Amino acid sequence: MIAFHATVRGARRNGLGLLLTPLVLLRRFVQGLALALEHMIWRELIEDEAPANPLVSLLAFLLAFLLFSGLCLLASLQGAVAYVIALLLFLLPMEWLMASFGYAAPVQRRVLLQSWGEGIRLFADTPGGSERLELDRAAITAVLIRQANLELPPLGERPLGWDLSLAVADPAGEHLLARAPSVSGAWKRAHALATDLGVPLQLAGALNARQLSGARPGGPQPDDVWRLETGASATRLVRSRRSVGTLQWWRSHAEQGSYLLFVAVLNTVMVKYGGFLVWMFGPRLGLSEPTTLMLDPSMPGLLSLALPEWTVIQALLVVAALGAAGVGSTRHWRPQELSLTGDQLRLRRPGQASRQLPLRLVTGALLLPGPDPRVILWSERRPPIVVDGLSSEREGAELLEKLQAALDQSRG
Repeated sequence: MIAFHATVRGARRNGLGLLLTPLVLLRRFVQGLALALEHMIWRELIEDEAPANPLVSLLAFLLAFLLFSGLCLLASLQGAVAYVIALLLFLLPMEWLMASFGYAAPVQRRVLLQSWGEGIRLFADTPGGSERLELDRAAITAVLIRQANLELPPLGERPLGWDLSLAVADPAGEHLLARAPSVSGAWKRAHALATDLGVPLQLAGALNARQLSGARPGGPQPDDVWRLETGASATRLVRSRRSVGTLQWWRSHAEQGSYLLFVAVLNTVMVKYGGFLVWMFGPRLGLSEPTTLMLDPSMPGLLSLALPEWTVIQALLVVAALGAAGVGSTRHWRPQELSLTGDQLRLRRPGQASRQLPLRLVTGALLLPGPDPRVILWSERRPPIVVDGLSSEREGAELLEKLQAALDQSRG
């Protein structure tokens, strides 16, 4: 006799979420401008990569320059530069507030699964009604665990835990049973149900090394970041500061603090460039022409146009940007180590308890793609080991390729 019941909750914008939506959209627009500028500088000046269509790139640059010049002129005429900077700083935590407090968790589905003999009954209550399904036990092919990705406007698709589903051959389909916040929680419930039903436990939506066929997805990381170390007693895969290239590290450093650094530099540029525009176009706009314009034609003087003036606010912005970049890039490239010693596979991370799994119980290594890729060492008899915190799918594919080779070698 099996009696399985669960409540599946979704996500829906609440009143606070509706109020935050325009602020999040404005925040994303500003962030998009900062990232576009950073990518253009990185691609054309550092990586020396020519744009696909130079004419379109030039027109886009000219349009952006004209819009920015108009904003600087307007802000300088109205004395609103400080208010623009304050608005940009105010927008900084909007996405975090939206993700943390902008959604309610209404009941999406209430499930009751019962069995007697070779029969299975599935009852599901949803806001739109209820459904009842009777199945033969032989028609159930597997219990599935799948990452729950839901569309959360305006943030886009976000992971909302892990779904436990029943895969059925007749009638073919999947039936959602439960949702857990972590893969370990989903695995425990799914393992108990799969054992009771006598069916396999599988991770859905994941790719193995054969499916990738050795072709790594394209991505911004040009180098390998997992160093393979083979010894007499152990094989290790190490991701450390030494294995991460300097170019990768500094690019991550720039990306993590790009928004604050963008605001800090923008403040200086708007003040200096806006003053220059007022001096140039002020008479045509009916303003009294300033008597002098302090402009140093030397190289240090020209460079100072884009450097902070080192007021207290500027200094705080730059320090905050560099601090956020340092902390973000350190967490982004945190050290990790996978070791195969004897009949054990271990995952070690600084400041965390190590995880281990007997090699004989490892069903396989799988890559779960997406914005937050993971490599999962899957087992139907023990909770799996999840290697997360990867920079991109390219890094995930690299780790999967090397890890599968190490597993094959250890098994002979």
